[in-house]
Amino acid sequence: MRALNEYGLREWAAGAPLVHGFKRGRNALIERAFRGLGARASDKFLAERTELAGKTVISVIAYNVPWTIELMLRSAPRLAGSAFVIFDNSRNPDARREIERICRDRDAAYLALPPNPERHPCRSHGLAMNWAFYHVIRPLKPRVFAYFDHDLLPTAPYDPAAMVVSQPVYGVRNESRWGWNLWAGFSIFDYAAVEGRMPDFNHDVPRNLDTGGRNWLRVYRHLDRSRIGFASFDQVWLQDPVAKLPTKAQLIDGSLLHVSGAGHGSKRIPPIRPAFFAGIMDATERGASIEEFMAPEPGASAAGKAA
Repeated sequence: MRALNEYGLREWAAGAPLVHGFKRGRNALIERAFRGLGARASDKFLAERTELAGKTVISVIAYNVPWTIELMLRSAPRLAGSAFVIFDNSRNPDARREIERICRDRDAAYLALPPNPERHPCRSHGLAMNWAFYHVIRPLKPRVFAYFDHDLLPTAPYDPAAMVVSQPVYGVRNESRWGWNLWAGFSIFDYAAVEGRMPDFNHDVPRNLDTGGRNWLRVYRHLDRSRIGFASFDQVWLQDPVAKLPTKAQLIDGSLLHVSGAGHGSKRIPPIRPAFFAGIMDATERGASIEEFMAPEPGASAAGKAA
């Protein structure tokens, strides 16, 4: 929650500090209980995956969408000196089995998380990120670690470690009037710079900061923001030749394609087509550029003519 002097009179009248304090305490208890689970599984994982030592560790919180994990793992060679670790937070048991199979077939590091007590996507994601950090990343002590969304696809060579050579953190910035944080879907850290601050990747609703927002208090407020460069994050439209409609996505640093809303395809118009994105990955592996798939924003031409 915020400091008490950061609440206005209307918020005090509505009891917001008390509500926020209660929820913070409740969430902390849930997080502590969840983090206490699965130590035996993580110890076994670390003993079996000794090849992760010395690598840039990219943690991916998987959630019910096997096809994005398959495409992501195909792209692993594009990420210099990096290794994906798939932390499976899926609720769907069939999805868990399929994601585990994909990782096994590609010899990718896979670890099933304990059943997550939170159903809110932000809280569930934050608990999973904290579990990954304290059970796996901290014992590994990599020079660089990162978090990628489960639908973030590298379409060109990219070196995450290079982003934190001269600064402690890097990623897409979220900001509110009470602080800032790095987006949970793309954030890179110099491990030595954050290790002693006990990171907390949960959200901070009172500060209007999404998943990872608690790190404003733990990490980001101690940094000189004027000395930190952040990733570009551009909305793009991709032309799907089958759907005959452009599909909205995001592009990070011109290289990392975020399939926005892959976990909620039924709500998208047009719906997300895995085959379309598989085709993009096939083409970029053959040397094509992601720009070749870009389309004008819907309505842009009509608006231009009207102007």
